[in-house]
Amino acid sequence: MTESNADSAIRHSGNDDAPQPPGMTIGPAPVPDDRAVQAMVDMLADDDPAIRARVILHLAQAGQRAVTALMAAERTTAHPHRIAEVLAAIHREHALGALDRFRSLEPAGAAETGALLVAQVQHPHIDTHELLQFLDQLADAAPAPVRESDPERALRSLAVYLSSVCGFDGARTDYPNPANSLLDQVVKRRIGLPISLAVVYLAVARRVGMPLEGVGLPAHFVLRHPGAADPQYLDPFNRARLLYEDECGAIVRAHGVTLRRHHLAAVSPQEIAARICRNLILAYRRQQDHEREDLARDAHRRLRPGQDLLTV
Repeated sequence: MTESNADSAIRHSGNDDAPQPPGMTIGPAPVPDDRAVQAMVDMLADDDPAIRARVILHLAQAGQRAVTALMAAERTTAHPHRIAEVLAAIHREHALGALDRFRSLEPAGAAETGALLVAQVQHPHIDTHELLQFLDQLADAAPAPVRESDPERALRSLAVYLSSVCGFDGARTDYPNPANSLLDQVVKRRIGLPISLAVVYLAVARRVGMPLEGVGLPAHFVLRHPGAADPQYLDPFNRARLLYEDECGAIVRAHGVTLRRHHLAAVSPQEIAARICRNLILAYRRQQDHEREDLARDAHRRLRPGQDLLTV
């Protein structure tokens, strides 16, 4: 098929007045109907990469309709890798659109939702149901004291459970590894950065009714139980040790910063997700993986539109 024929098929693929799915970045093209979707799936057999690139963009716009057609074609096509490429693009667009909607909830929302969407932008085929089910199971198996009204006892119990029993701890030997920022990998490997480990703690705490908060210290991330007296902070990166406020000050001083009151403010789930994106940008830059760095920047733009990241 020539490129002009491909353009014609795409241009006549549906109603010009059809609504755009949220989060799409491919312009105001019409939403294709079932017959047009099938035609475009067939066009993936074309050996011209420019044609395939255009088709992928428009299939991504078709959303679930395209997913259904692609999954059916995957069983019979001679080009299963091309089908996989399009499915990844569709799932990635869905995750980016979901980040737009997640931003609109601020300051409400679940920390694991934002972190999981950020991970999906990088790896669109993550089984989100399985991951959320695992977090449910962690909460179900948590010891009874984490559900008690005594804040100090609940915090200590959570620390022991997730660190000593479940084995979640900081990635001290390969800190820059991007996997340490991706929630699916953190859950699988039981290691991560301070903020990604904190997401696991926040997810379990939310499920058991514990009012845990994320605190974004400079160059570190800790958790706080607002009802606890002292110690009220938890460091998930360092074997879930419990901290007093002056110990938080010592952590930031080690990075050349003086602790200020605003450093101890609770941060929203959206800011947690955005900070994970910034960590990924730096991690992929170190690896000179420009494609994934750009994906992390795109996710960050959905969460913090207009924020300048040129210096990140």
